[in-house]
Amino acid sequence: MIKVILFSPNGYVGRFLKTKLAECEWISLSGITRESDLDVFEGEYDILLYTASITSARKASAEQYIRDNALCAADMMGFCEKHRIRRIIYLSTDEIYGMLRACEVTEHSAMVSPNIYAATKYLAEQVIRESGIPYYILRLPGIVGRDWGDNFIYRTMEKVRNQEDIYIYNGQKEFNNLVDIDDLAQFTMVLCNKIECPISETFVVGNCEKIKLLELVEFMKEMYASSSEVHDEANSSGRYFTLNVEKAVSYGYRSKSIKNIIYELKELQYYG
Repeated sequence: MIKVILFSPNGYVGRFLKTKLAECEWISLSGITRESDLDVFEGEYDILLYTASITSARKASAEQYIRDNALCAADMMGFCEKHRIRRIIYLSTDEIYGMLRACEVTEHSAMVSPNIYAATKYLAEQVIRESGIPYYILRLPGIVGRDWGDNFIYRTMEKVRNQEDIYIYNGQKEFNNLVDIDDLAQFTMVLCNKIECPISETFVVGNCEKIKLLELVEFMKEMYASSSEVHDEANSSGRYFTLNVEKAVSYGYRSKSIKNIIYELKELQYYG
């Protein structure tokens, strides 16, 4: 039996991971939140699954990002030491790469002008690395599935459904910058089962396939029978990269096809 403690079981990702992990007979699951009194916890745990974060979508103050992302990570390392945690699985973000423009990013790619949210997530990564506790860090793009949300994919689908004009950037370039929450949950369980591995790793995680962004939007149009006009701002100076997921795949990560994910999101949009 592997004793997993889930930090933030009530958030979007945490809620679904809690459900999936609770179904595993070989996992004993507990949860903590930012409001928990850490002093009441007793005994040892095997894995801290760290999903808590104040994301860029919150548009919080710099002080809150520093407190809730970076300083909170430092506090949690004290908890891990006290309870003899053997492995940390930390959900980070691909936003740490900032305004990088590249064909793809790996775990070793440079950071270019990351925002305050991304900087505090990277600082939290560093706190975890320096703790001396073995870790798996997952750098994730937008996560979709199970609940209707608010990121690039959801917003684009809403506009296509409503027959609105669509403005995209780098439409002729490849795209794999999304993760389905089912795939994330499955990979998390794979990593939980590798607790005896002494190696620490950082993973870039996205979809295993790549599709041209314009092709993806055209698929959405076809799916909704939409008359939306698509405007491709090909010369945008904004951030651009795809995600090299080879290391994650070597550890057992798999993903649904991008079009299958989009179709499932449409079903969710209509039927909940």
